Amino acid sequence: MTVTRHVKDLLEGWGNWSFCRLGTEYKGMSYMSQASGRKDGPSLSDDEGLIVDAAVSSLKRYDIDGYNIIFLHYQQHISCRAIARHMNRRPDYVTAYLGRAEAYIAGCLRTLLEAA
Repeated sequence: MTVTRHVKDLLEGWGNWSFCRLGTEYKGMSYMSQASGRKDGPSLSDDEGLIVDAAVSSLKRYDIDGYNIIFLHYQQHISCRAIARHMNRRPDYVTAYLGRAEAYIAGCLRTLLEAA
């Protein structure tokens, strides 16, 4: 996996990868609805999934709201507008928060890949 892959593509692949995991923290964690993972969407290998998962877990330690937005958007495939409605916030607030969380994860991925 290279850092040059777009973080949104990696997170979309991570969402599909983590949705299929059995016996992990992700099983049955839907906060808002019972959305299903897209079978036709991108997925990651287990090695790539674990690297992206480490970056997402790092976000969870520092910013639980950012983690929840990443989780709902990329794993549960819930739109920013629906997340904003659930959080009683404006959609642009959630979109901006999502962008910051994606940037944090991109930085973590770069650090993790340079260390490897």
